[in-house]
Amino acid sequence: MQLRVAVPIPGFEKIMKYELTQLDDFFYTLSGENISFTLIDPAKIREYRFDLPEGYAKKLEVEEGDRIRSFAMMVLQEPIEQSMVNFLAPVVINETKGLVAQVVLDEQKYPHFSLAEPIGNYL
Repeated sequence: MQLRVAVPIPGFEKIMKYELTQLDDFFYTLSGENISFTLIDPAKIREYRFDLPEGYAKKLEVEEGDRIRSFAMMVLQEPIEQSMVNFLAPVVINETKGLVAQVVLDEQKYPHFSLAEPIGNYL
């Protein structure tokens, strides 16, 4: 799926287009100009709900009926159980409009989410 950037991934502000590719039931890649991120569907490994902040919803052009999905970025390690998952800054995609944003959540509002949790905690 081709995606246009609504809110850039910090550190990669010049990349304005990505492609999302599903690898299996859990993992995806988000690929852009000379970069590829590994994503996981966090709802497959833990309870994962948050309110999309209004500013991000506007930039993602969210309307009733749009298909919105969220993913967590990973830093892969060997063995896989030591890989880290970022639950505090999800990648949110409006599949209906083909837009992507990395959303930085308020850690005060979501103290049960972390920037780096071992995936082994959920396997």
